[in-house]
Amino acid sequence: MAKALSDKSWLEHLLAEELEQHDPDAARARLPADVRAAAEARGDLLPAARLLVARSLRRRRLCAEAPAPDDAFLDEVRTHVGLALDLALLRGEPFLRTRQRAEIAAFLAAALGLDALALEVEPEQPGGSTDRAVERALRGAAEALQARAYPAGDPVSGLPLHPGATAILRRRLARVVLGFHRAGRLDPVALARHGAYAARESVLLAEALSGLLLAAGSDGERARGVRVRQLARLGLSRAELRDARRLVASPRGPEAIAADAPERVRPFLLEQLLLAQLRVRLDGDAPRGWTERFAAAAGLDAAAVATAQVEAAAQHCDHEVWFEAFDEGGVPVDWQVLADEWESVADHVVERVSTAVTDNLGSLATEIRETGELGGLLAKAAAGKTLSAAEKRKVKAQLIDLAKAVPALAIFAAPGGMLLLPLLAKLLPFNLMPSAWDRPPRGDGAPAAGAKPAAPGKEVAAAPATAKAPGKAGGRKREPA
Repeated sequence: MAKALSDKSWLEHLLAEELEQHDPDAARARLPADVRAAAEARGDLLPAARLLVARSLRRRRLCAEAPAPDDAFLDEVRTHVGLALDLALLRGEPFLRTRQRAEIAAFLAAALGLDALALEVEPEQPGGSTDRAVERALRGAAEALQARAYPAGDPVSGLPLHPGATAILRRRLARVVLGFHRAGRLDPVALARHGAYAARESVLLAEALSGLLLAAGSDGERARGVRVRQLARLGLSRAELRDARRLVASPRGPEAIAADAPERVRPFLLEQLLLAQLRVRLDGDAPRGWTERFAAAAGLDAAAVATAQVEAAAQHCDHEVWFEAFDEGGVPVDWQVLADEWESVADHVVERVSTAVTDNLGSLATEIRETGELGGLLAKAAAGKTLSAAEKRKVKAQLIDLAKAVPALAIFAAPGGMLLLPLLAKLLPFNLMPSAWDRPPRGDGAPAAGAKPAAPGKEVAAAPATAKAPGKAGGRKREPA
């Protein structure tokens, strides 16, 4: 039972519970095959880390009822700890509870910018960590986590920042752990570099979301005040916070933001823009056009765009609406059964949809053009509008026809295929961006007009949420740290 957040030792207690119930063999067996292969090969752990971070951000539960604020926050913290434990498995070292406690305390503190507390723990020295140093790191991390992420959400009229801020924290945590693995110790220079990189990601994210909402007409004096105050939760320095406030109050255009963003951050920003459109229900041509301009200026090819869309859909919590849209008989949906099914297959479903879509972009575009009504009906449902019974039947029938026309989507006919529909439905209206439906057809996977392959940046984004397994479309080569 987790301690109340008013107790300063709540994170110590939570970590002790997670370590007590952690079974390394069972956890290793749950890892995806490609992640286990990376661990066994003792080679480059970066692709595996990216996949683990991406999985940690996806919704594994249907959200018919919102959890209590404390529960939502603590679930996120447990996922931070779980990510650190999974990353530790990749190193292939024996599980020693005392050592893991010290390491995770140091990793969390470092990921939250508490470098001095993290370095005091000295997790690389067997027996070098004192209980006092570990306790200081955990209490500092607990305070920083509450200041940044409690409650787990965003204020009314605020920027839809929380999902992206959570992703940035987990990416930074992964970089800290991988750096420790490579060097055998925590390097203060590397920690400072990771902090600067995460701050840059945070400021760009806030500015991009502000630009998107401004394009959608979601502005006003009250909203601007809320958004400026909201930035204090990002853990920025005074200078960084000053810049962020200026850019959020007067965001640049999408082309300027894309040009300023490191190459590796651009897919992540696109993913967050797409997720924001789903969460805030931004309808109309203006916000979609703003996002399309960003994607074009970022030089992202069609496969990278599709991957960002799949991940955004997987992180959004409105699957119930989509299941209802596909119900043609008016039979009440058994949410508990669907929730149990979704939690057990969520990652598998997301990756199958991602592969099917990114490998068949041209065919999908052709089929959607030929169906005519499907794109419009899906866009209507995506905007939160109620579909008539006839429209629901039409959507379901046309999606099944689409699956028949594109063999890779025959997964709809497999057991549990219904669980694929929400992801594909949210993807298709925006696939290749809305204006793609008015362009001449191109071959499978062809980049959008004016697009160019994205080039590597200089800082390793250890785990971008849009990353795919090695060899899949949209993936990137590793860059030097």
